[in-house]
Amino acid sequence: MRVNEYSTLEEFTKEYIGIWNPSEGHWFGLDFNYNGAVYRLNTGSMYQQTNTILPDGRKALFGIYQLYNSTNTDYNYELLGEYADINDLLSSTVIDNRVFSEVIMDDSTEILGKD
Repeated sequence: MRVNEYSTLEEFTKEYIGIWNPSEGHWFGLDFNYNGAVYRLNTGSMYQQTNTILPDGRKALFGIYQLYNSTNTDYNYELLGEYADINDLLSSTVIDNRVFSEVIMDDSTEILGKD
């Protein structure tokens, strides 16, 4: 049974463009469950004041994090990878060595929240 709310990859890519505007359907963060683990896609750095400059000189726009410890009031995430644009993000393999575009579209991927 499909639990994923995304029907097409385009639905996902239209929501994450680096601009936060909920009234237009644009978000900065996405929490999701994949294969029994909770992950977060975040626009910009979650823990640093400035975005990371990648080895090729580009600024990281997106980061993928995995939740590793949480309490009722505190969530701790580990950075898995950072990406300069949506194409780099979609080709990332930091989650179970699987291409992110497949992870985010997997039938069993459950969207937990958007902000």
